[in-house]
Amino acid sequence: MKKLSTKKTKTASSSRKSNTNDSSDSTNMAEKKLSFVSHLLSAKSVYDSLKNGQTKPTSKRSKLKKKTSRKNKTSSKLNVDNSSTINQSVSVTGIGALKLKLKESNISDEDNSFQSSPNEDDSFLTAEKEGIEETFAMDEESSSLQAVYQTLDTFDFLLINPNEVLAFIPFQTCFYFKGRLSLTCLSGIAEMQGFSIEQNLSKTYHVFSPRGYSLQCIRSVGKSNTSFNASRAHALLKSAGLTCEENLLKKKSSENVLLILRSLNFGMIDYISRIFPINILKKEECVPPESNYWRDENRNLFGKLCNQLDTSIVLRGSIFSARFYLQPDVWAEYAQQLMDKYQKKETVRVMLLGGKGVGKSTLLRYLVNQLIQKCGTVLVVDFDPGQPEFFPAGCVTASLVSEPLLGPNFTHIQQPLFSYFVGDADIIGCPERYVRSCRQLLIDCKLKFALENVPTLINTMGFTSGIGLDVTLDLIRLTQPHQLLQISSRSLRRNFPAMLERDYVAQHQRGWLTDAAEWSEKLPNYELQAIYSSAELSEKSLEEWGFRASELRQIGLMSYFSQLSNSARWSLMDSVPYCISWQDLAVCICHESVPPALTMAALNASLVALCILDNDAAASVPYYQAADGKYPKILRELPLMPCLGYGIIRGIDLARGRVYLISPEPAERLAHVNCLVMGGVRVPESLLLDAPLSVNQDEECVTKLRVPYGTFGPSVAQPACRPYRKYNPVFTLRNVV
Repeated sequence: MKKLSTKKTKTASSSRKSNTNDSSDSTNMAEKKLSFVSHLLSAKSVYDSLKNGQTKPTSKRSKLKKKTSRKNKTSSKLNVDNSSTINQSVSVTGIGALKLKLKESNISDEDNSFQSSPNEDDSFLTAEKEGIEETFAMDEESSSLQAVYQTLDTFDFLLINPNEVLAFIPFQTCFYFKGRLSLTCLSGIAEMQGFSIEQNLSKTYHVFSPRGYSLQCIRSVGKSNTSFNASRAHALLKSAGLTCEENLLKKKSSENVLLILRSLNFGMIDYISRIFPINILKKEECVPPESNYWRDENRNLFGKLCNQLDTSIVLRGSIFSARFYLQPDVWAEYAQQLMDKYQKKETVRVMLLGGKGVGKSTLLRYLVNQLIQKCGTVLVVDFDPGQPEFFPAGCVTASLVSEPLLGPNFTHIQQPLFSYFVGDADIIGCPERYVRSCRQLLIDCKLKFALENVPTLINTMGFTSGIGLDVTLDLIRLTQPHQLLQISSRSLRRNFPAMLERDYVAQHQRGWLTDAAEWSEKLPNYELQAIYSSAELSEKSLEEWGFRASELRQIGLMSYFSQLSNSARWSLMDSVPYCISWQDLAVCICHESVPPALTMAALNASLVALCILDNDAAASVPYYQAADGKYPKILRELPLMPCLGYGIIRGIDLARGRVYLISPEPAERLAHVNCLVMGGVRVPESLLLDAPLSVNQDEECVTKLRVPYGTFGPSVAQPACRPYRKYNPVFTLRNVV
């Protein structure tokens, strides 16, 4: 691993000299490297760099105003300009090669591109400590992250048919994209989020790069150990509609990775893109601006490529405002350490810790993708109920993963092995229930014998202070990890008050359910590694590109319920609900205090967790049971219960005592459900206001109707929408009691 040891006294000329020397070591790297500050360090050095008064960040917050922003006149930064005209050169070969040349230019802190600008709160760390080799300086070299591979300025391709493209990606380069693709590797090795896509003509991967997350890149690694079968590839391409010489394929395979890129029709993505109010995966204009180098013919050719794939392919010099995925070398180094431990039959149980927005989820996917290639299966224990990786919000889960994660969390929703409903995405109101659920989840995993030798990755929340520190100490003591990876933010308020070394956790008195006296001897001597975050970008980048946490939870729920859909035009009101007698059910509202007479009215049109209530759990909490059978058993508190999924209550028949439930879970799983729990996670508004196709099919010239979930009228095509009225308990009492 390369050590970054620049000092504040380093001059600009020496910095440029260092870049030149680095470039000479590898001819395939970018002309100027963008250095990164994520380095593997000892825990103490990271903590000292954050706590020392000498290392206090000095960069200024970028002001989001129309007036000019503050600039640091003493340092210049290498950026890709998003607002000014960029000098580019283009030449098109016989097979459609597009060449762009990036012109280095300076931009202000308000501009957003491949590099971010530091601000006051989320500033870049600087570390100076005598006797420590790793030192950091706030200069032009250490104020940006490193793009490991050179972003493509040449894109050679052949159009196979209206939906497929054969792309030639030179070794040690990459290209970013926004949208969704289906790809097959014909020759060489490509990589995405740490997963190596080996040449295999029969294997297809679905990859996603949506708005709201860092745009993903596909990297061209190099040649494969398997020899390239040009004749078989030629036959495959010919059957798809492209006739090309075998010699051309052989020649290109010696210096390029050959990828078949296809437009991807994916029901879940089409559904979310239709009903979510913000553009997530739709193609955006990405052709570089018109100039002397970009003639009409070249622009049309590149535009045709993006249109056919229905995906934005972002090359160097393109004006495209986004956050971009950057992969530090330290990630690969740490993943290799874990794989070496696994091969030596050592226990791999890694716990990821860090504040909000430091990149825990991205690093988790990278480690999963690295480990499954060597280990086959990885167990992911997710203690984050706010932004879970494989399930909608509100639960802590344990999932077995054997397929690569080539997109954000909502693209790989799956049924977990074990899951417990916490009650809310925010644990502030239920910390004890949260810790008990996590403890029971660990017990379930430990009881499953097949998981003993499976590498385990443990994801945690970004809650680092107050109650967050208390429950984190509990989780470390209960989990007993063998490796702990702590990501430090450039903003001190996002970090834990200290590095969570073994001695600190064993001696610290705080904890929600555990204490140091009981666990000081039980805690193993785990290995603590600390890295700096490489995911934090400028304020404007997050404001323009990212989503709020509540919006991300809505997308996850839409993805979960899209399993019911059979087309992009599917609506929630098209689903046939399950009919359940409430004599067989217990119900609970865990986040609010609701009188028994109003419980069923509050549950109507709400999201509920589908739980399994056993006799012991039922006896552990107080409940209300009407003698005349007018109501189901109403739990006054939420006991510890396994959760099988989620559903939406479509309606409640008070006269017959029936509940109508919509859920993507099959009837076989629903047969085990005997308790419906309403918590703080709500149904996305877009689901409730989505009109069925029959309502809008004859109204091409009229704005699409947004029909509320509950409607009545002479027909579905002509609904008389109930007006939205503030909740009136008197009205409910008059109809229920």
